[in-house]
Amino acid sequence: MYDSILFSHHAIGVFSLFLLTCVLSGFLIFKKNKTLPTYYLIIMYLAYGTMFLGYFISYSLFDPISAYHRYLTVFMIFGIIAFIGFSYNFPENIHPKESKIVLVLSLIVGLGAWLHFIFKTYGKEKVFSFTAHQFSFDFGKEASAVILLCFIISIIILVRKILFYSSYSGVLQRWKNNFAESDSIVRIPIRFALGLPIGLIKIVFAKGKEAIALRAFLFTVVLNILNAYNNLLNKSGAISYDTFAIAYFILSVIAIFFIQSAYLNHSPEPTSFMVKILSSAVVSLILALGAISYVTVFAIDKANEKENIVEMNAVKKAIENGDTVFPNNVKYVLSRKSGPGFFDHNYRIIFSNDSSFNSSTLRDGEARYKRQELHELMERNKNKYRNKTESEILSLSSDELNRIQLPLRTRLYRMAGNFYTHYDFEIGGTRYEVGFSYYEFREVIHNVARWLVLIQLGTTIFILISFPILLHVSLVNPLNKLLSGVEKVNHGDLTVNVPIKTMDEIGFLSLSFNSMVDSIRTAREELQDHADHLEEKVEERTKEVQEKMREVQQLKIQQDGDYFLTSLLAKPLFYNANKSTAVNTNFIIRQKKYFEFRNKQGELGGDICLTGNLRLGTSDRFKKYTMAMNGDAMGKSMQGAGGSLVMGVVMNSIMARSAANKRVLNRTPEEWLTDVYHEIHSVFKSFDGSMVISATTVLIDDESGEMFYWNAEHPFSVLYRDGKASFIETDLELRKLGLDSEYEFKVKKFQLHTGDVIILASDGRDDLLIGTDNGKRIINEDETIFLGVVEKADGQIDEVDRNIRLIGEIIDDLSILRIGYQETGAPIRTNGNSERDYSEEKTTLQDLYKEGRELYKNGEVQKAISILLDAYTTDSSNQRLNKLLGLMSFKEKDYPLAVKVLSQYLSYDPDTAELWHYLSIAEKRLGNLANALEAATMVNKLQPLNVQNLIHLSDLNRLLGNKDEAIEFTKTAEEIDPENKNVRKLKKLLEIE
Repeated sequence: MYDSILFSHHAIGVFSLFLLTCVLSGFLIFKKNKTLPTYYLIIMYLAYGTMFLGYFISYSLFDPISAYHRYLTVFMIFGIIAFIGFSYNFPENIHPKESKIVLVLSLIVGLGAWLHFIFKTYGKEKVFSFTAHQFSFDFGKEASAVILLCFIISIIILVRKILFYSSYSGVLQRWKNNFAESDSIVRIPIRFALGLPIGLIKIVFAKGKEAIALRAFLFTVVLNILNAYNNLLNKSGAISYDTFAIAYFILSVIAIFFIQSAYLNHSPEPTSFMVKILSSAVVSLILALGAISYVTVFAIDKANEKENIVEMNAVKKAIENGDTVFPNNVKYVLSRKSGPGFFDHNYRIIFSNDSSFNSSTLRDGEARYKRQELHELMERNKNKYRNKTESEILSLSSDELNRIQLPLRTRLYRMAGNFYTHYDFEIGGTRYEVGFSYYEFREVIHNVARWLVLIQLGTTIFILISFPILLHVSLVNPLNKLLSGVEKVNHGDLTVNVPIKTMDEIGFLSLSFNSMVDSIRTAREELQDHADHLEEKVEERTKEVQEKMREVQQLKIQQDGDYFLTSLLAKPLFYNANKSTAVNTNFIIRQKKYFEFRNKQGELGGDICLTGNLRLGTSDRFKKYTMAMNGDAMGKSMQGAGGSLVMGVVMNSIMARSAANKRVLNRTPEEWLTDVYHEIHSVFKSFDGSMVISATTVLIDDESGEMFYWNAEHPFSVLYRDGKASFIETDLELRKLGLDSEYEFKVKKFQLHTGDVIILASDGRDDLLIGTDNGKRIINEDETIFLGVVEKADGQIDEVDRNIRLIGEIIDDLSILRIGYQETGAPIRTNGNSERDYSEEKTTLQDLYKEGRELYKNGEVQKAISILLDAYTTDSSNQRLNKLLGLMSFKEKDYPLAVKVLSQYLSYDPDTAELWHYLSIAEKRLGNLANALEAATMVNKLQPLNVQNLIHLSDLNRLLGNKDEAIEFTKTAEEIDPENKNVRKLKKLLEIE
């Protein structure tokens, strides 16, 4: 029996499918909290695995006993019955009574078909197919009919459930509803005529999570039916068995993978991304190894065929030379008269190297082979000649066999005691047949196929063991540690420090989280110190009042401190960094939560705006783009602020990587926006739905005005053109970042014209309290009101904000981002010469900047200022040059020049506290105390704990006669640094005790 184990060409493909079903069923078997659909799916996988095991046995065992593999392959019936049960119960059973009846009847019919097949084939003649390289029974139409019936039942169930769950409210549905009250003679035909296209639309364009999942399962049934059609093509002779086997392998892998993916992505049961990754990895591996294995085996097959043809040519040459010595691999040589016909020739045995090959076995084997081929041909001709009788079809099939002209120098097969392959050639009017051992041919294939099977098995086991370990180390453990840290902070533990192993996205997020916790912990300790001082002042009061007030005050201070520190973290992230001259951007953020901490007013919420600039293309030919993003994180106050913090950190990190040091990215706008979406989505996805954000991100070509964007469930973008406002989007295109989306991600395009204005805003623009009715609040539900607001405001952001408040009370965070394209009508560079001139000008400025910096380092400060001043005269918008010139002129006490250049720099970059401080001092030196106070106030907004600036503010207010303000700033500075000498001087000047 061991000698009969010979893997054929197709053993590898079905072994791959057997492995796949075992792995996927294993995933489901070890899944926790399984529901009824899961059990049905497990049964289906096991039944399919049994079928693939049967095929593997038939392709691997060269013995008539392997024909009984059909008992296992017909077991597929029970897998399809299990799929019927799954179709009824996923996601829930809406036909409980019907499902019980159908499942019981299907099981009875399926069991009867299986037993009928066993009864009919037991003891039946076993037929060997040379093209399939397997033993089988020439029986099975009844079982095939039952399988087809079960598939039809599952299709009916799935179609009904898709129609039940899917929604459609288009024009056809409205037409149908219009005839609901009509007479039955009109209503019924119209409902029937419209029902078909409506049903088709609900299936093809399914809406709703359940409908989309059921459509995926329906697609797998279609793939199985394609496999049945594939089998029909093979039986009819339209395609070869090799083509059928390869197509069967590919379609089966795709069908099984679709079932698993659709179930894991839409199952109500808890699942993990590790199972999804492993499933994808195993399927990809099996497809790849299967393809490689098929190519390898068929290459070996072709090599063997070429070797046999060489030996056939040697036989031909020997016969021509009258020699009777033939190659050792040749088992026999026959001759017959040339002419058509598959069988019934007068053969002459010229040579035989096999004791079992003689005239008797030759005659018996050919009769058996003829009977087998004639039967197959008759089955095909029954469909071709439907009006013919059995005897007529037999006669026609026999004539067809007799007319067949067998090809020369091509592998053919023969039965004569043993099985042989043979190749024919002709000399004159005689046809010669050179035979080789079929068993030896199978051994050649087996020697390669067995290693391929072992490689598939070993690689699959390796992936199942190594991938979970790798994913745990690199992804699961870091995420769990970060989530554990978040939970501890939520419970008040501020000693948390999330360990960071690698500085990837999760590492960067963990670092930001640790920094935030450290800031909160430090602030809480400071607040505790203040609380201790307050206790000393209120000790004289009664113990009851003292305890109550201390508790209330401590909680309030802690809460406001948390708000204050969180707002400090968020403020530098919300940055209008756009410096484009073609695209103007500005934004307003009005967070709903207002608070006061240590006489400082602030606000906290989930809205975020961010702008910047990119260069995309190659270093020698690139385009400038302006990026703008408006987002709204889920939740109020701290929850929303957490989402906007994460969004701000991730987006600023992306912009820092993409645009730092005037970097030119070799990416298209679509590719860059796609990368941004997937990176942000993956970060928010890691929070498992606890933190999501809606956002619109746009990228505008500064020259052409072409706008690329995506909208993740954010309020529609508004185009203001020629005094009219309209929405750019018309329908929801993408779910919020952090949530699974049933919509395919796609970057959208829109062409801007000169003077166009784009308004992006959060849903605070629509969430307006417009009145009350019997004590119930009336909330605006008309999103088109905002279009009128934009038109009334002429697209100006401050007027938009004011007009919204005139309509009603804003009850949510509100952010508005305005993007204006070429509003000044300035010409833009469009040709190659302009780009070259600009590049040359840019190079000149860079040279001047470098020369000025080197002169400054060498101590020649005045020369450096002169060089940089020339560059400033050429281009006053170069921020790096302006910063260096402003600092140098300040240090050289050229205060008028310092004021001019620093003011220019800060008009583009207003968030640089250090330069505001230098500007304030320069204005003070020039005697412009009011301007100096304004600049110092900007520093205080950016750095409220800057002691040096607080002292400076106090002195400016003193000089301007604002004594109360001066005293307040002095006291604030003293609280932070009580030992500061300048504070003591101010106290004396202000006569503060």
